[in-house]
Amino acid sequence: MKITAKQFALSLYEAVTGKPAAQVKSVIKKFVELLAEKNMLSLADKIVAQFVKIWNEKRGIVETEVVSANNLNKETIKLLKNYIIKLSGVKEVVVDVKANKGLLSGVIIRYGDRVLDGSLKTRLEELKSELIK
Repeated sequence: MKITAKQFALSLYEAVTGKPAAQVKSVIKKFVELLAEKNMLSLADKIVAQFVKIWNEKRGIVETEVVSANNLNKETIKLLKNYIIKLSGVKEVVVDVKANKGLLSGVIIRYGDRVLDGSLKTRLEELKSELIK
């Protein structure tokens, strides 16, 4: 039976949860040695990605990407975080903010499997599509 990256990540999560930092370091070292022994180090990136997903899910954290036409100030980012917390019911939001002048105005918010598109570019494309009909 082949073990998936998600199964490895879940095992690692369970092995490090509640352990002091010194023990976590030892567990991770042994985990990497096991992957090397089984010739499965090529799965490391996928395991780490799955581990982060599990870690965030168990702790009520959602990673969010916010793309804006302009740089956002701290107050706007705080408002967006609170909005996402309210929408998703999580405890914490980690935001990665990117600027894209091509949006013209507004923001696009991506978290989990959701996309909230409030960009002017998308609205103009929708209007154009309606006018062409």
